[in-house]
Amino acid sequence: MWRSVGCVLLLLATTSAAIAEPSRFTCDTPRGKRVEVGAFGKDSDVQWIDDDLDAVRPSVVIDGETSSVTWRTSDGGQGSQAHHLCVCGRDRTAASIFATRVDESTAEIFRFYFASKSLYRLTSDLAGPSPDAKATPFAATYLATCRDQEGAAGR
Repeated sequence: MWRSVGCVLLLLATTSAAIAEPSRFTCDTPRGKRVEVGAFGKDSDVQWIDDDLDAVRPSVVIDGETSSVTWRTSDGGQGSQAHHLCVCGRDRTAASIFATRVDESTAEIFRFYFASKSLYRLTSDLAGPSPDAKATPFAATYLATCRDQEGAAGR
C-alpha cells in the first residue's frame, strides 16, 4: 500500500513540474506591410509597402499569465540579434495572450493566438519630434506562423 501511495505522490509531483514548464514557440518568417509616406507628405501619398522580413525569426515564451516575444534578425550566418523583448503579465484570454512594448518613439503590440499558433505584431514609430502636427507616424503590421520549439529542434 505504501508503494502505491509513493507512486501516486511521485506522479503528482512530476505532473505539477511538467505543468510549470513554460511553452516555447519558434516562428517562421513573418509576412507584413508598412506604411510609407510619399516625398510630399500629403495624405494621398501614404501607401502600404511589402516589408522584406526574410531575416526575421521571432520566438514566443508563455509562462502562465506572462508572455515574452523576441524579434530576432539573422545577420547572414554570424548569429542573430534580438531586436525587441516584450513582457506582459496581465492580458491573457482563453484564445490569446497580449504583450506590449512602449518607449519614447515606438509602440508595439504583440498578440499570440493559441489555437493557430500565430503571432501578430502591430508597430507604430515616430522617428523624432516633428514640427508638423499632422505628420504620419510609421506603422507596420506583421503575422508569423509559429510551432512548438521542441518540434523545431528536430528539423
